[in-house]
Amino acid sequence: MTQIPPRYKKFEFGTVYGDGGHVLASTPKEKKYYTPDEVEAIRQQAYTQGELSAMARAQAAQAQAVQALAEAAGQGLEALNAVLMSHKTECVELALVCAQKIAAQALELFPEAPVKAALEALAEEISGAPRLIITASSPDANLQKAAREAAALTGFQGAIQFREGGGRHVGAFEIQWPEGRAAYDPERITEALRAALKEVLMAEMAHSQNAAHAPLAREA
Repeated sequence: MTQIPPRYKKFEFGTVYGDGGHVLASTPKEKKYYTPDEVEAIRQQAYTQGELSAMARAQAAQAQAVQALAEAAGQGLEALNAVLMSHKTECVELALVCAQKIAAQALELFPEAPVKAALEALAEEISGAPRLIITASSPDANLQKAAREAAALTGFQGAIQFREGGGRHVGAFEIQWPEGRAAYDPERITEALRAALKEVLMAEMAHSQNAAHAPLAREA
């Protein structure tokens, strides 16, 4: 049978004295007996430590719960913002389509209206010009008459030359004079308006996403 070797404990001096009887080092003795007051103090200390530990665990659990709620709220806001942006985009696209249809119908009924409005707006620029060149998809007699009347109202006394521009949309035109040029294309305006509205929606979406993540950043 194998014998277990004995375990030896290092001998420790309780008190070490130096020259003259001065205490150089001492080992505190383990207290084996406590008075009732000491027992009560130890109990109160242990109770207080337990309360603090329980409070710390409760606060940690509360913080985790708040963080979980904040994350859930953030995800919900992101989903809601995505739905709202989708509806706004659809509404904007629908409004653009309706506006395009209305504008096309108006141009069919009054094809000379854009040219008249442009000449009125260009009154100062063209009043002293010697000539104008107006290019349109279909410069018929009605458009030519309306353009001459509108130009005369601005004080223009020069000559007006009309040209037919192939491939131009209905209502599109170009006005040229020696010092400048003005053009109008309803299709390009619609596309520019669509791009501008898209940028606004994207900026609003980015702002909404930043607002949704803001509570999470403050919690962190």
